[in-house]
Amino acid sequence: MKEAVENIRKLLTLLVKEDFKYFNRVKNPDKALLLYLGQIKPFVSGREKKFIEKVEGYLKEFDILSQEQKKRLMKELHTVFTLKFSTEEIERNLKERKERVVSNIRKSFFSLDKYPVKAFFQPVSTVKSLKPQNVKRLKKLGLETIYDVLFYLPYRYEDRTTVTPLNLLKDGETALVKGKVVNVLESKTKKGKKLLKAVIYDTHGKLTLLFLQPRIFGFYKKLFFQAKELDKEIIAYGRVRRSGLSFTMVHPEIEIYEPGRKFNKVGVILPVYHLSEGLKQNTVRRDIAAVVKNAVPRFPEYLPQDILKKRQLPDIAESIWNVHFPSGDVDALGEFKTPFQKRLIYDELFLFQLILAFLRKKMKKEKGIAFPVDEGMIEEFKKHLPFKLTSAQEKVLFEIVADMRKDEPMNRLVQGDVGSGKTVVAAASAFFAVKSGYQVAVMAPTEILANQHFKKFKEFLFPFGIKVGILTGSMTQKEKNTMLKAIQSGYFDVVVGTHALIQDKVEFKNLGLVIIDEQHRFGVKQRAELKNKGRQPDFLVMTATPIPRTLALTAYGDLDISIIDELPAGRKPVKTKIVFDDEIDKVVSFLKKELEKEHRVYVVYPLVEESEKMELKAATEMYHFWREKLKGFQVGLLHGKMKQEEKDKVMEKFKEGEYQVLVSTTVIEVGVDVPEATVMVIEHAERFGLAQLHQLRGRVGRSDRPSYCFLVTKRTVGEDAIKRLKILESTNDGFKVAEADLAFRGPGELTGTRQSGVGEFKIADLRRDFEILKKAREDAFELIEKNPELSGLENLKELLNYKIPDGIDLVGVG
Repeated sequence: MKEAVENIRKLLTLLVKEDFKYFNRVKNPDKALLLYLGQIKPFVSGREKKFIEKVEGYLKEFDILSQEQKKRLMKELHTVFTLKFSTEEIERNLKERKERVVSNIRKSFFSLDKYPVKAFFQPVSTVKSLKPQNVKRLKKLGLETIYDVLFYLPYRYEDRTTVTPLNLLKDGETALVKGKVVNVLESKTKKGKKLLKAVIYDTHGKLTLLFLQPRIFGFYKKLFFQAKELDKEIIAYGRVRRSGLSFTMVHPEIEIYEPGRKFNKVGVILPVYHLSEGLKQNTVRRDIAAVVKNAVPRFPEYLPQDILKKRQLPDIAESIWNVHFPSGDVDALGEFKTPFQKRLIYDELFLFQLILAFLRKKMKKEKGIAFPVDEGMIEEFKKHLPFKLTSAQEKVLFEIVADMRKDEPMNRLVQGDVGSGKTVVAAASAFFAVKSGYQVAVMAPTEILANQHFKKFKEFLFPFGIKVGILTGSMTQKEKNTMLKAIQSGYFDVVVGTHALIQDKVEFKNLGLVIIDEQHRFGVKQRAELKNKGRQPDFLVMTATPIPRTLALTAYGDLDISIIDELPAGRKPVKTKIVFDDEIDKVVSFLKKELEKEHRVYVVYPLVEESEKMELKAATEMYHFWREKLKGFQVGLLHGKMKQEEKDKVMEKFKEGEYQVLVSTTVIEVGVDVPEATVMVIEHAERFGLAQLHQLRGRVGRSDRPSYCFLVTKRTVGEDAIKRLKILESTNDGFKVAEADLAFRGPGELTGTRQSGVGEFKIADLRRDFEILKKAREDAFELIEKNPELSGLENLKELLNYKIPDGIDLVGVG
């Protein structure tokens, strides 16, 4: 390989020598270079391999280049191949430093005694090397304990190991450069703002380093003049900006380059952490490093040895260290493929699955209520329905009845696409519980949905004389007190409510069934609080967010899953069409025709997050735009800065027909039922996820009237965005959409929301790490089966206790 590199260098030197004097005398230089590159290729990987492949591409088109283009290509290749040797010092320094650090770390990892894991749950202020201001910064990031800091992981890395020649810089990229200082000067802008400029050069180009804060000028001027006097090079790292033909770096990080000296911020790979407002990356990096250096050598292994061996996982302390102080392959780090990152991904998923395995085992052990549901009861309910259940509803009802008849608590998740008829299945379950002598609690995430359920449950259960009540946060204290007494006395058979239902004051006489709508809005803790209000009641969870079955099994591993995958008869699929924003007048004409038929229209914009003022301004502008376009029709406005009561009022007016058009900059509640709404217009559709778009589309098509959804986007959006939107044009099946969303975007909120109360994933990504997830799930469930008390695994027990929120009691833990 060395010989091939030397041959390339010699050939390129000859080609550019004395201003290309010998260029035309060398025959087929492209073919010779391709031959040598082919000899190097098997020995390189990652960045170098990509570079060689890029060069090969240029050389294969050599014949069609002009003479000037050929010369420019050879000159640039000569620069790269010669500069590579001039940076050997940095690379050698980096390699020696890495080897020294790894050697020292290994010694400390394996020679120091380990503390029990609970020692790391102490406040971060107990770390002696931290000052009060360091602790304050860490707390601002939500990091209260030493453990929190160790597992506050970088979300990306900055590669500061490869020097980019100045003539190969690109606009917008972040780069490490090296060069000598030519000029240093202070100047002013036209508006009188002070500037400090330093121009550096290497043998092939120039770059201006620009500083805009006068208070730091003194420090940098001293550094530049020192470098100039000593005839030393500067190393700088920052984002490159192009202005005409020249390049600038604003506020780069800089150091004087001295061969053999240990570099601080260059020649290294640096972790990048998520920040809170007012915090800087460098200071947070330093604070975290101080804790990691102090604590990691004493951090104990907590996974069983047989799992470590079976999955070939590296030591946990070594893994934490290497994620915060990375070395090695930058590409692998960026793709989360290093063994140390994989270990932490495995652990995160394993602990999550272990909690689910515990919950599932605990539920199976518990003595629940065996409801005496017989065929007569089922037929009685169905006989009073104004419609026939679909075969999917019948199947799910059969699964629920089978669960209710058992003397162990039911814990079932019912997934159904928007409009698939989950509420009637829930009402049937409530009917069976009440007929068996028990009360039912129905919990919804918002008041508008609670009111909707209240009306629906009353409608379904009225023929049987079942009393349905409602308890929400907006009721007066007098109304609440009356309701609380009625619930406690058993007057109400079914109580619908919001979070108000889990308050301490709420006591049921005989709670037997809990129904939760839109599970992802409630944490595991809230479920536990509701559960404590009854004698091991049955649990039925409903969600209109279709989740691919494989993902549901892992994200909702403590629940049995039922799927309603069929729409009721008469429901027509929503016709979906991509529309470019320059065609909006055609959409307006269509809306007018629909509104003249006394139908209703939603117009949804993506949330504006920059500031409250901006959101209000944007919302108002959109509102006025549509009011102008749809004169003669009443337009309502819903935006994210409104209080819940205001939102509910606007929504109620839209439902009642006072508003015919609803413009919204906030996501319209899942499950809100307005049968007259037949058109959904989604502006900037490319900014939403597929699952979210499908949920929004589900707000229309809730009757037998033809319904439409327009996905408005710009002609300039990329191919991928159009490809995503075309999936919605092609199918109304929420499960197909969810699978596609998973493929495009990862599980995102589908799983992240489920973790509420258990801790969000910090490093795992279920799309990328699905294979690891399957192994972690298998190992977790196997461990609980073999060793439910986690005997001999004290550190693992302590860790689970730390991770599980209050109110969740796991058998065999603590």
